[in-house]
Amino acid sequence: MKVLMLGWEFPPFFAGGVGMVCYELTKALARREDVDITYVMPFGPDDTSNSHVKILVANNLVSDVKIKGVNTLLAAYQDEDAYQEKLKNLKSKNNGQKAEGNNTGKLYGKNLLDEVHKFAEKLKMIADHEDFDVIHAHDWTTFPAAMALREKTGKPFVAHIHITEFDKSGGMGANPMIYDVERAGMHAADLVIAISDFVKNNIINRYGVDPAKIRVVHNGGVEMQPARPKELKKADDEKYVLFAGRVTLQKGPEFFVDAARKVLEVEKNVRFILAGSGDQLNMVIDKAAGYGIANNFMFTGFYTRDQAEKLFHMADVFVMPSVSEPFGLVPLEAMWKGTPTIISKQSGCSEIIMNALKVDFWDINEMANKIVSVLRYGVMSKCMSTNGLSEMKNFNWDTPASKCIDVYSEAISRRS
Repeated sequence: MKVLMLGWEFPPFFAGGVGMVCYELTKALARREDVDITYVMPFGPDDTSNSHVKILVANNLVSDVKIKGVNTLLAAYQDEDAYQEKLKNLKSKNNGQKAEGNNTGKLYGKNLLDEVHKFAEKLKMIADHEDFDVIHAHDWTTFPAAMALREKTGKPFVAHIHITEFDKSGGMGANPMIYDVERAGMHAADLVIAISDFVKNNIINRYGVDPAKIRVVHNGGVEMQPARPKELKKADDEKYVLFAGRVTLQKGPEFFVDAARKVLEVEKNVRFILAGSGDQLNMVIDKAAGYGIANNFMFTGFYTRDQAEKLFHMADVFVMPSVSEPFGLVPLEAMWKGTPTIISKQSGCSEIIMNALKVDFWDINEMANKIVSVLRYGVMSKCMSTNGLSEMKNFNWDTPASKCIDVYSEAISRRS
């Protein structure tokens, strides 16, 4: 079976969990002798887009996956303002290069939606050079391209939903432009893969998609080395509570700060690490200062994979208070590192993770109670650490890959 997979990010350069999912899923699929994958992704000028395609090929990270770059300004988690900034930077550069300056308006779209459709037009040429049986497209920026390829080739289109506009906004609303593209793609697809029942329900209720065409395929685990002894020294009685992820409304960082205030009322010698960057960062810093607890906080900003590993080793408990989390890979990383983990009930991973404490994101008192319990009771902490790591060792990507192949086969059968 030949799969044409359309993605928008891929390690080592990626902005969120979708890149890791695509990496692990393609790797698991590539291990099978009956599957051949061509992975197509955005690829733009050096100063406006990461050269991840070249680096991946040079490092041979996934030897059995052909990776093709398409010239575009699309990038992960991009909104209209971010796209316009990229376009402005590119035009500024090209003004000093007359040979290229006049081509910017022809090569790239005047806005994000226009660029998505230009990307689709460019990808139609893929059909002239690549043979494939099914089109597997990840999230909204690739849906118009998948629809154009299906129209040109007649091959089935499978839409993989990792996150919707409603999730990004914490359920508060959606960008109508992006919503329309998402909805059109889901309705046009032969089958839809949702990464959790949480996402499936959103697709049905928010987008009006027929439940009969939705297949739930939970993400697998994360490929990490198991926990090793804590390396970073700290005071004997000092404890660390970690938040790690994009600092956006969706991830619930403000509830983390609210819970921290409650914890510090009864446990004074605790430090809270808020790792990550995003549009809510200044707000949560101001909130911590307003509560008078800024001295108990560490704001790291953007962090690398290596830094994340150090943070997990350092933490006594990890908290993911997401308001609307389609799945959530970071708790799996924390559990791999033996870090006791607390997750919101409003997350897809809560459907399958057993050895983590679960709490409604808005229930600050209960979140604080659970944090204090893990910090105070060593037996409880050790039990969560040991059982969490044991659970993660049973997670793998072979099962999700097999389920995706079943979806491909069903879509091909339906189309034929």
